[in-house]
Amino acid sequence: MKNTVIYYNTPASEWTQALPVGNGRLGAMVFGGVSKEKLQLNEETLWSGFFEPDAELSDCSKKLGEMRSLLFEGEISKAESLASEYLICKPGHGSLRYEGKPYSYGSYQTAGDFYIKLSHGDDVKNYKRSLDISCGKAFVEYTSGDQKFTREVFASIPKRVIAVRLASDGAFDCAFSYERRGALISLSDDTISICGRLDAISYSLSIRIVSDGGLHKNGGEITLTGASYCEIYISIATTYRNNGDPTKITLDAVNDAVNITWDKLCRDSYNTFSCLIGRAEIDLGGKASELPVDERLARLRTGELEESDLLALISTYWQFGRYLSVSSSYNCELPANLQGIWAEDYEAKWSADYHININIQMNYWLSELTDLSECSEVFLRYVAFLAENGKRTAQKQYGCRGWVAHTVTNPWGFTAPGDKVQWGSFMCAGAWCCAQIWEHWLHSGDVEFLREYYPILRGACEFFLDFLCEDPTTGYLVTAPSNSPENHYRDPLTQKTVAVCAGPTMDNSILYELFTNTSEAAKILGADSIFAEEILSTRDRLPPLKIGKHGQIMEWQEDYDETEPGHRHLSMLYALHPGCRITRTATPELFEAARVSLNRRLSSGGGHTGWSRAWIINFYARLGMGEDCQKHLCALLEKSTYTNLFDSHPPFQIDGNFGAVAGITEMLIQSHDGFVELLPALPTSWRNGSFRGLCARGGFVFSAQWSDRALTSLSVESRLGGSVTLKIGGKEYKLNTNKGEKLTLTI
Repeated sequence: MKNTVIYYNTPASEWTQALPVGNGRLGAMVFGGVSKEKLQLNEETLWSGFFEPDAELSDCSKKLGEMRSLLFEGEISKAESLASEYLICKPGHGSLRYEGKPYSYGSYQTAGDFYIKLSHGDDVKNYKRSLDISCGKAFVEYTSGDQKFTREVFASIPKRVIAVRLASDGAFDCAFSYERRGALISLSDDTISICGRLDAISYSLSIRIVSDGGLHKNGGEITLTGASYCEIYISIATTYRNNGDPTKITLDAVNDAVNITWDKLCRDSYNTFSCLIGRAEIDLGGKASELPVDERLARLRTGELEESDLLALISTYWQFGRYLSVSSSYNCELPANLQGIWAEDYEAKWSADYHININIQMNYWLSELTDLSECSEVFLRYVAFLAENGKRTAQKQYGCRGWVAHTVTNPWGFTAPGDKVQWGSFMCAGAWCCAQIWEHWLHSGDVEFLREYYPILRGACEFFLDFLCEDPTTGYLVTAPSNSPENHYRDPLTQKTVAVCAGPTMDNSILYELFTNTSEAAKILGADSIFAEEILSTRDRLPPLKIGKHGQIMEWQEDYDETEPGHRHLSMLYALHPGCRITRTATPELFEAARVSLNRRLSSGGGHTGWSRAWIINFYARLGMGEDCQKHLCALLEKSTYTNLFDSHPPFQIDGNFGAVAGITEMLIQSHDGFVELLPALPTSWRNGSFRGLCARGGFVFSAQWSDRALTSLSVESRLGGSVTLKIGGKEYKLNTNKGEKLTLTI
């Protein structure tokens, strides 16, 4: 694999310069210090907060009729005022912190910092730190005096430990210590043990040190003298799932790793990690320079980066996003949060929680497309968890059947509306999560999976069958009151800024998709035909997509003026991406209106956050506008990427990394419009290149090469069998395949 190593010539001085390693459950940020190395540690379930079964406002259902009447009568500001009292969670029970109240919602937080202090100073030569994303290992190397030092750090997937190895061609001394607020720390000659308690969970951390030197406990540190190498094994566990005594679990894990031997631990981890990462790659024809990544990014910002180096950097960035997906979502218990599994704070920004009004969904757009389906499994299980908890919210908050979840949620099953109606009342968030169920089915063809998850689709539909109400003016069925994430418009009557509305385009698009997919699922399973007919009938009474006075897709049922024309959310374009109701072939007028909408948003300053810019790349890919894709990809790297390639919201928010991978993939292959299109949004500068292992709906896996922007070779693996229509350079080809068949096509 090409372009898999990123490197730097200096240690990290800030967290967003450090290099991430992870195995889905454990994460570490490697700073690469010389005389003092710092590893900031995380464990996926280390959350404050606790389960709160009483976050809903039961009086909300009694006030729905009044809110709706006000909306339909044009008294929008009054409707919002009433909704601000009732269409929220109980005060003090949501994601906003209130002084003096128990904080049940909680926050993801750091597991602490592990330090390695070496006896030599900072005056070193030939320093280099790097991350090999093909195998998931960070490296540090330098020379101090005449002595060469090396360091390796990785997170073992098979053994679920973080492993560190220091080595030198001469003897060295060092000391080890650990810091975490509120933890009880104890030391033996070769082990640091930590335990503590947050609101609902207990946690433990064990660090075992093995060396050919002398190990001794010395105050608050363990010291090592006269060593030529040192191996360190770190394990962290909590009682989140009540899987046993976390202290025993962590001690068993580090001792098991020691007994395996370093070489076998490395080999087993490499085999697992490289197998996942190696399934897919892209090569845009560039050649990486010898410059470190931070300098390459700096040159991009000043316009000095050579085109070939930029193309290589984009290829690396794409693979880095897949690396982050494996590192934060493979074989674990909770999905990647706003920061994946890497967070340096005790109270993270936005709690580093699960925002389900786009952010968590964006985290998994790449999974099926880039052959990392296993990484979406944890999200799918989490959707099932939300569905179970959302039954309580549906009944208590709204008096409805089924299940519902709103804008924000956490590991404790929070599904109530948020603290503020303007952003927290988006009730189609859980329904949006159901889209990943359908994407997994489309790519896998797994009928038993669909059977298992069908009740979740059905339950989401049941809620909206009960909640939707008729707009007396139009006769359409609408969600009311609702909002369009997280945008505002001007009330025509009072000229006040408001968010509450009836039937926003985002809701209609998600529900159209949900009802369609669920009815199709029932047909595939040969069950529930009466219910399928009911939801299709309901679907056909949803408001249609409409074009407004600017030629844009209308965001609301009325052509209101938004108060922030450059808003970061582009909710009205859901049907273009990630949905597929707006396409060039099926809806050409709406397709053009989507382009107008996107340009209007951008001309007013849109795309100013990393994840929003990533979504824009996906939009332009669906529009077939490769030059604009490239423009915004460069803007993402220039304006919203830290030197360690983490996405900058700011602060760090991982969805931009994941969304960009999906967008780049959509530039190379698309399969949402009933056929597979190859190279649908290729920029001029991507003249020559190749890709391998990109997936299309129907269980097809494609590899291709192109020259002078024209496809020169193509191969396809059919995992499920069946027919597929290919669109290449405006021409269509029909293939009939058998399950497991691999075909090479002459172009």
